[in-house]
Amino acid sequence: MSLPSIQTDRILLRSWRREDVDALHELWTLPEVRRYLWDDIVITRDVVRQIVESHLETADQRNIGCWAIHLEAEMPMAGFCGFRTMDDGPEIELMYGLRAEHWGQGLATEACAAALEYLWRSTGYERVYARTDPPNCRSIQVMLRLNMTHESTTASIVTYLLRRVG
Repeated sequence: MSLPSIQTDRILLRSWRREDVDALHELWTLPEVRRYLWDDIVITRDVVRQIVESHLETADQRNIGCWAIHLEAEMPMAGFCGFRTMDDGPEIELMYGLRAEHWGQGLATEACAAALEYLWRSTGYERVYARTDPPNCRSIQVMLRLNMTHESTTASIVTYLLRRVG
């Protein structure tokens, strides 16, 4: 099963497919993206393939996963957003990332808000976390715009939480 596509005013969210491995590998190895997403490690294409396969399983089993972000249906992938399980437990985490040329335009917030709307409407999850490195101010601003509340901060990670309303 794949997640449904979601159209917002400016973007199309499309569920990851096996064919996305090369595009995601290219995105995740960009220095500005991998800085916080992968702690500046250049991951292999095989790691990306495993993550996409895991997404497909999670979409089938839990009705959550990730979407490719496109500004227009035919344009290359501008980024990604979606959900994954945290540390192999029952809690889930919101994740997102964009190419640097799309930063500062509100696209991450728009994509994540659409993903969260899907989560609340289509699943029984009561809460979702988001985490980043403390210096990643742009990501923290996205969490704040999504009305997430600060949960904790350590030297290596900042955690925010959003609970289902109503």
